[in-house]
Amino acid sequence: MATEDAVRAALATVDDPEIHRPITELGMVKSVEIGADGAVAVTVYLTVSGCPMRETITQRVTDAV
Repeated sequence: MATEDAVRAALATVDDPEIHRPITELGMVKSVEIGADGAVAVTVYLTVSGCPMRETITQRVTDAV
């Protein structure tokens, strides 16, 4: 089963596509939750409302975790 530290380490490899820095470094990761069944839920703050790269960031987070 994944741990929060492992998930956060994986998220540190995800760069914001416009700023080119890790989303963890930018403070974009609001929360990481791991369910009893091992399912991982990550809440990410976007840098701007209506972020045009939302889908890209979502896919990168999903791929990393």
